[in-house]
Amino acid sequence: MLSRRAFQILAPATLLQLCVPSLAQALPSRELFTLTRNINANVVKYGVRTSKDGLLDAANPIDAYWLMLAENGRREELTWTERQLAYGFSVSNSGPSSCAMHLAACSERELRVRQVEGAYRAELLIAKQPAVLQRIFVCAEQHALLPSVRYIDIFGTNAGGKPVAERILPRRVSRF
Repeated sequence: MLSRRAFQILAPATLLQLCVPSLAQALPSRELFTLTRNINANVVKYGVRTSKDGLLDAANPIDAYWLMLAENGRREELTWTERQLAYGFSVSNSGPSSCAMHLAACSERELRVRQVEGAYRAELLIAKQPAVLQRIFVCAEQHALLPSVRYIDIFGTNAGGKPVAERILPRRVSRF
């Protein structure tokens, strides 16, 4: 498990207070975007949790977890350290069909999760253009204890439906 647990520290992050998932009344999450890495095939999936009526689960609207593709494809929850330093998130301004989301590694950049035509999506600025986030790719170099990030690519589509991408270099990672 160390290969996956050798988590990426994308940037210094503030400690987050995360809600304990309230899964009893929420449906399984619906995917928003994926985070992939060059280290292995395992990916982090981000999705929304909704109630049976299709509205965001008020107690825990966002779900993040590993999909262990380098192993047997099982789902695995993020560790406390991963949630705090790299792959976790905070949620604010949560309503029945939208919320603001900040990734732990780049808390300065807000993602707006909202429902559009019955589907949820994560919106943010990519290359200074309003866009729908599709995926994040982290290119890192493996070191003895912790990997170091070479760059981060974010991919999405702009309002016209055209692909848009932005590369973030390490000195700017904290401003993702």
